[in-house]
Amino acid sequence: AMEATLYWAWLTERLEAAGFTVQVAHAYQAKLIGQARSKTDPIDARKLAELLRTNLLPTIWVADAATRARRQLLRGRAFLVRQRTQLKNRIHGHLTAENQVCSTTDLYGKAGRTWLTSVALSPALREQVDVLLRLVDSLSQEIHALDQLVKRAARGNAVATQLQSLPGVGPFGALMLEAEIGPIARFRSSHELAAYAGLVPSTHSSGGRTTHGGVGPAGNRWLKWILIEIVQTLKLAPGPVGAYYQRLLRAKGKAKATVAAARKLCCYLYWMLKEGWSYAEWLRQHDGSPSSEVRPV
Repeated sequence: AMEATLYWAWLTERLEAAGFTVQVAHAYQAKLIGQARSKTDPIDARKLAELLRTNLLPTIWVADAATRARRQLLRGRAFLVRQRTQLKNRIHGHLTAENQVCSTTDLYGKAGRTWLTSVALSPALREQVDVLLRLVDSLSQEIHALDQLVKRAARGNAVATQLQSLPGVGPFGALMLEAEIGPIARFRSSHELAAYAGLVPSTHSSGGRTTHGGVGPAGNRWLKWILIEIVQTLKLAPGPVGAYYQRLLRAKGKAKATVAAARKLCCYLYWMLKEGWSYAEWLRQHDGSPSSEVRPV
């Protein structure tokens, strides 16, 4: 037994290759069970061993090597896109600092780049913008190369093909959903999948009084992120997710309505994967009420 530390996947592969059966403990839950005033590596190791011996060890799902490789590819691409976005935002900040506004809608399209190279800036900012543009171009080349790998991986993946039936979901989003969720059979209900994604509000009930707080910590923050990204498209498209978002928008505000819509989408994804439906087939199964969960028929 081991805790889910930074290098757990590396160590798990080597222990399994040596013939050991490995269980990876949920670090947060294991600490709740084994709180103590004294905390040392030998004490923690004994606690893990005792929990494993008595079948009380809270464990995490360990993805296979192929799934972990897909996750590294997809998360790596998402990281580079975030870095490129930060660079672009910094360029916008430099332009705003000297009151320069581009007339084109896409600052990084052909016309926008032509404007960027000719706009009058102070010598210091001109040097900074040129450096940032070179970094943006370099990252774009790396992202394009990763996109080809993602498309190739999604092409032969039946689950990714099924998930691409969702409006606005391409090979990257579909493959990330498939890699982060894993086998849908490991979740007993759609609520459990939504809790794993960190989309279920916390609940405190005591003395006959029940209150609900914000959403709890995500078991998989990457799954939560991609679901929120997909909702940005679905909330503007016809369908139950968009209708649910629009109904909550005025009462709850944009942030809470988006999270609630992502939770609804998560429940629908559960039944799509559970029953093998495409999005169009799921819509035909839906009973017409955007607030009700889809049940298999």
